[in-house]
Amino acid sequence: ACVHVCTCVCLCVCACVCDADSRQNPDMKRKNSAGAVAEWLRPGVDWRAMHAKTPGRRGGQRRPQWREFLYGGLASCCAEAMTMPLDVIKVRMQIQGQQGMNVAYKGFFQTGFNLLSKEGFFAFWTGTSPAILRQATYGTLRIGLYVQAKRALGVEEGSTSASPGRTIVAGVSSGGFSSAVCTPTDLIKVRMQAGYLRGSDAPKYWGILHAAKSIVAEEGWLGLYRGVGPTTARAAIVAAAELGSYDEIKMFFKRNGAQDGVKLHLITAALAGFCATASSSPFDVVKSRVMSQPLDEHGRGLRYKGMVDCFLKCIRTEGISFMWRGFSANYLNKGPTVVLFFVLYEAIQTNLDDVLNSYN
Repeated sequence: ACVHVCTCVCLCVCACVCDADSRQNPDMKRKNSAGAVAEWLRPGVDWRAMHAKTPGRRGGQRRPQWREFLYGGLASCCAEAMTMPLDVIKVRMQIQGQQGMNVAYKGFFQTGFNLLSKEGFFAFWTGTSPAILRQATYGTLRIGLYVQAKRALGVEEGSTSASPGRTIVAGVSSGGFSSAVCTPTDLIKVRMQAGYLRGSDAPKYWGILHAAKSIVAEEGWLGLYRGVGPTTARAAIVAAAELGSYDEIKMFFKRNGAQDGVKLHLITAALAGFCATASSSPFDVVKSRVMSQPLDEHGRGLRYKGMVDCFLKCIRTEGISFMWRGFSANYLNKGPTVVLFFVLYEAIQTNLDDVLNSYN
């Protein structure tokens, strides 16, 4: 149901994008066709400031803060639902090879075929409910807080000035805080996705509520925050690398004459996705392993005591290359997710601003 809802939202967004030009007034159309494109191509032109003069932008005023949270949550949920199979494959590849875990997969496509043949088509959407719930909370907070943090640090929306230090600080703070708060949803998602690699013939959890109740009953309330260290560290690095690099790369292209549009968003998002994947992969692998490990009767991990212990043990047994285990699957998951997120986010900002402003 979550996938269907998110797909419908995506279709609505696409319809808004296709119909965006029809909502512009005739004067704006003439400006676009006559000379605005030439102005956009000049280095240093603030495209957002120009676009803010259209009727849907309230004469260039800032949008209400709550919209940043709404837009970020919508785009995050849509991108997550559409790339869920890639995330399942990534987690399966990352957690295999540990003590007590089967080594069942040798590559991205082999993992996919194995899942399909042994567990069926719907195995690719294992953990979708907690994943969507996580994006509805974590994704909403991350984007909303990132925009507010940038403003607090003096980075105005639409600015083309280079400010990598401030965007990195904004990304680290917003990503780390949001992830720490929303760790339980990520834990439940990873536990559900670990599935059959535990050696059982059936999954341990049958849904979000069943998983949450089981974890609390077996491990206590703090069990929901198992792996909060690597989860928070990973999220802080991902937010800094993904959001910060997206803004900085886009600013760089715009300063050198690029026109703001879908083409720029696609290229920038693909580069940002690679930066985020390369920088966060070690933490992503450790997070998946710490969260999916079996526990003793006291709720303590049988393999690792925490993030540092997991790093040290895995390096000793598997070598430093373990930190990039499943990198191809991680990027094939992260790349499309980041591209979809930013393209949808940019489209949602532009079109929902016009729609919401029209009622004021």
